[in-house]
Amino acid sequence: MSILLAATLAASLVGLAKTLLLTLILVLNAVLAFLAALATWKTYLAIGVKLGLIALFCVPVIGVLLFLIWGQRVVRDNQR
Repeated sequence: MSILLAATLAASLVGLAKTLLLTLILVLNAVLAFLAALATWKTYLAIGVKLGLIALFCVPVIGVLLFLIWGQRVVRDNQR
């Protein structure tokens, strides 16, 4: 009778260990998926910030250069 009880206890401990290991693997997989998603969005955010800064600084500079090259003549011609 005690052999049957020991075998049952061993089987339940093996099942518990298997369930625990599978749960740990699933949690690790979820954490890794979250980190991958965070890294992807961080990349998109970095690219968006770079494009925003380029637009913020380059567009006014190009506008000023266009005014200096072409716009001053147009304004001068329209003032006469």
